[in-house]
Amino acid sequence: MYRKLTILFLSCIVALFAAMACTESFAERRAREAREFSERECPRMVDKFIRMDSMAFVENPVGLTYYYTVMGELDNDSLLTPDVIDDFRQRLLENIRNDINMRRDKEEGFTFTYHYTSESTGKPFIEASFGPEDYK
Repeated sequence: MYRKLTILFLSCIVALFAAMACTESFAERRAREAREFSERECPRMVDKFIRMDSMAFVENPVGLTYYYTVMGELDNDSLLTPDVIDDFRQRLLENIRNDINMRRDKEEGFTFTYHYTSESTGKPFIEASFGPEDYK
C-alpha cells in the first residue's frame, strides 16, 4: 500500500512538472497572439483611408508594433502639419490609456509603436511610440 501511494505521488509530481513545462510566458503568448492575429485578420480596413497590415511583438523594448498603410485622400504629406501630428499622437495615447484590452500589456510595461506608411510613396507617413512613462 505504501509503495502504491509513493508511486502515485511521484507520478503526480512528474505530471505537474510536465504541465508546467508546456506553459508559455506572457511574452511568448503575446508574440503568438500577435502573429496569429496578423495571419487571421490582416490586412483589414480600419476606415476608408487606413489599412492595418500587421501587428508584431517586439522584445526590445518589449511591446507591440502596429503597421498601417495610409491611402486615398489622406495619403497627402501636405496634411501633416505639426498641429495635426500632435493631435493624432494625443488621440493614439488616449486610446492606449483608455483601452481595457491593453490592461495586462500596460501592467507589463509594454511599449506601443505605430507605423503608418504612405501607399503612394511607400515612405513612412507618421510614426509614434509610447512607453509606460507616457501612458501611466
